[in-house]
Amino acid sequence: MSPIIPFLNQKVVFITGATGFLGKGVVEKLLRHAPDIRRIYLMIRPRHRVSGKSESADARMVSKVWQSDAFARLRAELGDRFEPMMREKLVAVPGDLTQERLGMDDKTYAQLTREVDIIINSAATVVFDEPIDLALEQNTIGPQRVMEFARACRNAIFVHVSTAYVSGQQRGVIAETPLVPGQTVAHLINGRPPDFDLEAEVAAIQAFTRDAENTSHTPAQMAAFHRLLDRQDRGKRVTEHRREHQMEALRQRWVREQLVARGMQRGRELGWHDSYTLTKAMGEQLIVQNRGNLPTVIVRPSIIESSLVDPEPGWLDGLKVTDPLIAHYGKGRLPDFPARPEVVLDVIPVDIIVNVILGVLPTVHLEPEVKIYHVATGAENPMRVGQMVHLVYEYFRKYPMRDRNGHPIAISPWKFPSAAQFERHIKYRYQLPLKTAMWLMDRAPFGDFSKQKRRMSLIEATLENALALSKIYGPYVHVDCQFQTGNMRKLHAAMDAEDQAIFNCDISRINWPEYIQNIHIPGLKRHVLKTHDDVP
Repeated sequence: MSPIIPFLNQKVVFITGATGFLGKGVVEKLLRHAPDIRRIYLMIRPRHRVSGKSESADARMVSKVWQSDAFARLRAELGDRFEPMMREKLVAVPGDLTQERLGMDDKTYAQLTREVDIIINSAATVVFDEPIDLALEQNTIGPQRVMEFARACRNAIFVHVSTAYVSGQQRGVIAETPLVPGQTVAHLINGRPPDFDLEAEVAAIQAFTRDAENTSHTPAQMAAFHRLLDRQDRGKRVTEHRREHQMEALRQRWVREQLVARGMQRGRELGWHDSYTLTKAMGEQLIVQNRGNLPTVIVRPSIIESSLVDPEPGWLDGLKVTDPLIAHYGKGRLPDFPARPEVVLDVIPVDIIVNVILGVLPTVHLEPEVKIYHVATGAENPMRVGQMVHLVYEYFRKYPMRDRNGHPIAISPWKFPSAAQFERHIKYRYQLPLKTAMWLMDRAPFGDFSKQKRRMSLIEATLENALALSKIYGPYVHVDCQFQTGNMRKLHAAMDAEDQAIFNCDISRINWPEYIQNIHIPGLKRHVLKTHDDVP
């Protein structure tokens, strides 16, 4: 009998991020392999729409979790018993990471802290260029609130999902050790003593957010918005009501741009890549600093992608890190990209991460210190950027995507220019002529160029997107490091034969050509791109 499954029997589990990719994978695995689990609480934020309609936590659990493709296998196996089982085992808890006590009322908070045995925090924003205020709330302050909830529970264990890329700009071998509160990657790289104050950094980000919002309302900034709209609306009939909406949209966009730029700038100043890795690292540091004696494990996956085996090969829920590059390449919108082909692209299938999260549960309470598990492939089964691109190129040569007229889209191999070469090519070959043509049309004394301008705006958006992708993903296809995975390897070796089959975390079994061409890209097309052609 598996020691992991008996450990889960009659346990009460609390999961954040259950509507996300990884969270769904965890829930599905628990329900399929631990049928005697007592209950799984899913913290889900109710959604309030602009239209005035709202969607409760329970309704979102049904639409985002029950109806997900992740549960197709379980639904098929259980048939008519599926919905009664889901209703019996799963309970939606209205909550919000950005609120004190997770946004729960006192009665709910007290009840859960009496019942819950296991807390799995997989909630996060994984957008690399997220506005710094949102990233801070979701990835730094949010995990601290979940940890405080875990500390309030009776004899609970806590598993926090972070990212391997909290290592930031470090190169070489990255050890499975906790981050030191008050230390940045820049300190580690430059050898300077730590002088980073977590609380002061949180306060500074919050102050910058308030300043950006206040500045957006100043007369000078509002005048700048009016001038921009004057140029944009020239020759159009715009009602006063419409103009007000345009102004507010422009103001909000300006604030967002300030917060995105600040997050990218501050992250790189401190030795990380962006607001995502900065705030995830700060979240880890707060957990290490404030957990007390709470039994805690931190799981650090690398680049999470589609499943290898469970719940089905190629299961995917939305575009992940490499997928925008694959999709744009296949559609002919990304004919080249700045990357180092020899650098390892550390991709890990989502079900292996799920297996590690569940596999560590029986031993979390035995660890006196915070234990780190890197879930990555680069050190033991590496796939390099050039290999990945070649596999994608081969796939789309054999099974090309098609344009609106049904014609196959031609692609060519990437030449891997430098970032500077790529930007120059985009700017001088495409953007400058495009902007010149649009400037001339804006100032032409006669003629209706609306159709041409719409077409050029689409081209301009495509070019801007290509540049944005290069800036956002650049660090991840240039940094040369290897994440130690000794703890994951020991976890798998310590399992009995049954657990090794159910909770397999042996990364040596991944065959990259098979995975990329026969599992991942078909899964991307099936679950996300929703292509309906008759090829894999």
